[in-house]
Amino acid sequence: MRKEKMDTPRIVEIIGTLPLFSHLEREQVERLARSASVETIPAGGLYFSEQASAQGLHLLIAGRVKLFKMSEEGREQTIFIFDPGEPFCLCSVFSDGQLPANMAALESSTVLVIPPVELERLVAEDPGMLLQILRVMSRRLKEAMDMIDALSLRQLPSRLAAYFLSAAAGGAVTLSITHRELAKIIGATPEALSRALRKMSEAGLVDVQGKDVKVLDRSGLEQCRASGLS
Repeated sequence: MRKEKMDTPRIVEIIGTLPLFSHLEREQVERLARSASVETIPAGGLYFSEQASAQGLHLLIAGRVKLFKMSEEGREQTIFIFDPGEPFCLCSVFSDGQLPANMAALESSTVLVIPPVELERLVAEDPGMLLQILRVMSRRLKEAMDMIDALSLRQLPSRLAAYFLSAAAGGAVTLSITHRELAKIIGATPEALSRALRKMSEAGLVDVQGKDVKVLDRSGLEQCRASGLS
């Protein structure tokens, strides 16, 4: 990770494109830009770990990063994958900065960091900012509870079907991650994922061509999500 030099006008432009700040006045955006810093993470680089701490609001402005946990046996479970425009490490914004998981870059990534002092000042002026943050945290909490349900109560075919059904747009999914990373999200080994994909294809539920997955039988996929695939 390294600090990146960026002119204030460019940071103002970036902040103006982020949904979290879409309601702010120009003067507020400019003030945020003056206090903000920009950091870059190389592909595969570790940004944060559970042993570290970090305060402030972090927003991804380019690239892709993942939040993950590691078991004592060294098994990795991906919790979230963040795309550009998404805030992350929200639990550290108003706390001591201790992080509950690890963060790494799936590809070369750029992060905008707003210091906690400036963020607290902004929230005091504009309570709507806090509401925006709470909306994001509520959505993340629901997604985390859905993942707990899937990993603890469902078999692999059910978890995979649930992922495809939630990600499918227009009956298709274009994976923005490798099959190895997908296996970490649904809590499986790459080999088990390959077998499950093959079974789904043979059952006529999906058609898999590399990173493109076409849903052929949505009702069958929903049944698979509910009861699995024998």
